Amino acid sequence: MRKSKNHQNNKRTLVLNADYCAMSLIPIRKALELSIKNQYDPSKGLQAIDYYDEKILSCGGRYFPFPSVVRSPKYIRPKGKKIPFSRKNVFLRDNMTCMYCGIQDITGRTLTYDHVIPKAIWKRQNHTLTPTNWLNIITSCIKCNRKKGNRTPKQANMQLAIEPFEPNPHNHLLGFSPWMKIHESWKVYLPKNYKNLIEKNKNPV
Repeated sequence: MRKSKNHQNNKRTLVLNADYCAMSLIPIRKALELSIKNQYDPSKGLQAIDYYDEKILSCGGRYFPFPSVVRSPKYIRPKGKKIPFSRKNVFLRDNMTCMYCGIQDITGRTLTYDHVIPKAIWKRQNHTLTPTNWLNIITSCIKCNRKKGNRTPKQANMQLAIEPFEPNPHNHLLGFSPWMKIHESWKVYLPKNYKNLIEKNKNPV
C-alpha cells in the first residue's frame, strides 16, 4: 500500500474484545492490515467498527479507510497479567491527581511520583521489596512533593487521599497514555475509570 497524504504512524486504533470491552491500542497501519484480512475471512484478523476520515490508496487502486476502532471476531480470555509498574501507570491509577492536595493535571507537567515512606526510612525498616513499588508510590504535584521532602505524610502533617494500591489489570487499557489525543469513536468503549480523563481531555483528534 502507498502512504497516505497525511502520515499516520503516530495514530492508534482501539482494539475491542468480542464482547466489545476495550483491550488495547495498536498502530493504525497494523489495524488496517488486520481489518482487510477480516474482510476476506471474518474468522480472522480484526473487524473494523469505526473509522478515521483519512483513507489510503492500495497498489490495486482501491481506497481503504483507516479504522479507529476494531473488534476481535473471537473472545480473548484475559490472562490477568499484572500491570507493569511505571510513572505513566501510577498517574493513570491516581487519575492524574495529586494525592495530597487534589489538584489534577491531565498534561502531567506538574506531576511527579512520591515515595510515601521515603527511601532512607524504608531502608531502616528492613523491607524486602524495593521502596519504588505500587504500595509505596503515589502521584504528587511538584509543590507537595517538595513540601513533604524526606518525611512520611504523618511527619509532614499531610494526609493522603487514598492509600496506594496495585491496580486491577482488567481495568487497564494497554498502550493508553493519559495525555494522548482521544478519538471521538473511542469514548463509548473506554473503561469507566478513564471517563474523567476523557471529559477533561481538551485535544480530541
